[in-house]
Amino acid sequence: MRFSVLLLLAFTLLCNGLNANVWENRIRAFEQVGLPHFYNAAVQRKIDTLLLNPNRITSALVGKQSAFQPYIDNARQIYSLPWFIRFLPAANTGLNTRYTDAEGSTGIWPLNFSMGKKYGLKQTSILDERRSLSASSNAACHYIKDLQGIYRDWLKTIVAFRIGAVRLNQAIRQAGNSLKFEDIYKHLTPEEQQHIVNFYATLVVMYHFEETGLSKDVYPMMKADTATARCLLPFTFFEEKTGITSGELQQINPEFKSNVIPWFGEPATFHIPAAKHAAYLKVRDSLCIMIQQKSAPPIVYDTIITVKDSITYIEIKPRGERGVEPSNNGSSASSPPVPPAKVWVIYKVKPGDGFYTLSDVFDCTITEMKSWNGIRNNTLMAGSVLRFYVPYARKSQYEQINRMNAVEKRNVANKD
Repeated sequence: MRFSVLLLLAFTLLCNGLNANVWENRIRAFEQVGLPHFYNAAVQRKIDTLLLNPNRITSALVGKQSAFQPYIDNARQIYSLPWFIRFLPAANTGLNTRYTDAEGSTGIWPLNFSMGKKYGLKQTSILDERRSLSASSNAACHYIKDLQGIYRDWLKTIVAFRIGAVRLNQAIRQAGNSLKFEDIYKHLTPEEQQHIVNFYATLVVMYHFEETGLSKDVYPMMKADTATARCLLPFTFFEEKTGITSGELQQINPEFKSNVIPWFGEPATFHIPAAKHAAYLKVRDSLCIMIQQKSAPPIVYDTIITVKDSITYIEIKPRGERGVEPSNNGSSASSPPVPPAKVWVIYKVKPGDGFYTLSDVFDCTITEMKSWNGIRNNTLMAGSVLRFYVPYARKSQYEQINRMNAVEKRNVANKD
């Protein structure tokens, strides 16, 4: 009995050794297409885990890769990056569009705040383009192109993309300024080493997936069309007018951080289900008018009855602002139109702006300010656009706030 157990153990070790040789040779073959060789025991352990396919995680990942790859490849080709870069998001985040690590890097690649800002991604309290498949892929590929221009070594570039060039350069110095990756690798933390391990293991398993005997899951990627918004549109209002649900909007627009379609003073592009594009087109041009009417206070009308020469005249007029009663002198309906009681003004957030100061200068509460702009946290991002519902009579005064510096705004707030 003991001999049988030992024989089984020996056979298992032999099979694992043969399996390891197969996968190392497959990784070595990538040298022919420009990817440096990298293989160790940690890579093989990760390969073995992927092949076990726990909870069909590998099958799901391969299905998701098929759905997301057109977005990634489009950006990759713009920046002339090699084919193997398409597997980097799968290795880094499992293609989770809402992935966020402890340092705040987010999206499928993922990108930190400073890199997102450097490569032109919008990052506000209601929108984070680091989660957008197309926008983040363009920014990430641009960043990778720049890193490869510095290091001219895909091993270093892939690691620098994930841990940052500053940290990689520190590891290079700790390795005695050696440019050999095996020397640098020793000075990375286990967590930092895992990034390159994950990449090589994920790359080789996904590339040879058909030979693994595993089956691919189909990822239900919703077919989408492009739409534009010319004002801030709450999801509930948008659903009421178009039939496109909040869940559908969130699924195909992972960059949305709150339940509003954002707007920053210029037409904003987003995605809607292709099947409901026709319903959107029917109301597209009137959405902003309808939301403004819905947001504005209801107009109160007065019925004016006058008797002149035994004839009764009935006239309906909107009640004036601040309770001013309309004239009851029997005048004709040719009087000038009554201006709206309140209107929207737009303000671009400046560095140093805070909720308290802005609510003071715009004479509103912080709750109102957040409600008008779909803000769900306590963060204001410089460069983002806010709107305020102000009295029409003081519209020009509030518009001037856009041109004030921090001291002038504080002075206005202190006068109230």
